[in-house]
Amino acid sequence: MSIVWLASYPKSGNTWLRAVLTNYQQADGGPASINALTGGAVVISRELFDDYVGLTSSDLTTDEILRLRPLLHELLAAEWPRPTFVKVHDACVQTAAGPLFPRKATAAAIYLVRNPLDVAPSLAHHQQCPIDRVVGMMNGPRNSGPRRRCLLGLNLPEVWSTWSGHVSSWLDADLPVLTVRYEDMLEDPAAAFGAVVRRGGLEWNADRLARAIEHARFDLLRAQEQAQGFCERQPTAPSFFRAGQAGGWRNELTPVQVRSIVDAHAPVMERFGYLREAEMFLSRGGGAGRRLDA
Repeated sequence: MSIVWLASYPKSGNTWLRAVLTNYQQADGGPASINALTGGAVVISRELFDDYVGLTSSDLTTDEILRLRPLLHELLAAEWPRPTFVKVHDACVQTAAGPLFPRKATAAAIYLVRNPLDVAPSLAHHQQCPIDRVVGMMNGPRNSGPRRRCLLGLNLPEVWSTWSGHVSSWLDADLPVLTVRYEDMLEDPAAAFGAVVRRGGLEWNADRLARAIEHARFDLLRAQEQAQGFCERQPTAPSFFRAGQAGGWRNELTPVQVRSIVDAHAPVMERFGYLREAEMFLSRGGGAGRRLDA
């Protein structure tokens, strides 16, 4: 049990968390390079899968790969030191071989949740597609990739599910899960990231955490990306790091888009304190709103 999963629906703060953890684990010096962050998406590497499982993933269907991924996670956990942080965007689904993220491989899981109203425009920017398309993907069931064959690429296909399905899958998992809201990371970073450091099994040091948070400020992350690029940026996207704020959806979503997300995800949004603000927005006419079409 060596792996600490850093799990989230895409664009929910995973990269920021990894920047803080990387700087925390760095003994001294300036801010860590954004191109050397801890916990990259190594477990969806096609090359890693082929090496450890002993099968050529390009010869397998998506379902066959999914059935073998729990074995891959157990094999990696048996070799890696504890704790090893690993970023994942998959939902915590059941496969034909059991849970995608086996208890046997898991030391802990950190689940980041962000208001889906802020996720939508951020993910649209990341993928350079219209917000309506992202909203449909977050709301609908058909966003986990093709099932009959595995499209070729450097990485294996991921299973995202809907936004609500993703969140619920991790909260209901038979794993030691610490849930952290993106908004709490913004409001009280010392408390939010401190909880992650402790749950992740790292030695506690308040001064080191304060330095790590300072070195992972959004303006510094953006400056690094502008100066040296970022290996995780989509090739078509102008940038990876945007505003790093909460509530920007009010100026980026139309009332129709807000209503669509609320209708699809109200129970989970209410659970995390996101629903009331959205309902107030809609009750007041939703403001002017604007689309982020790209």
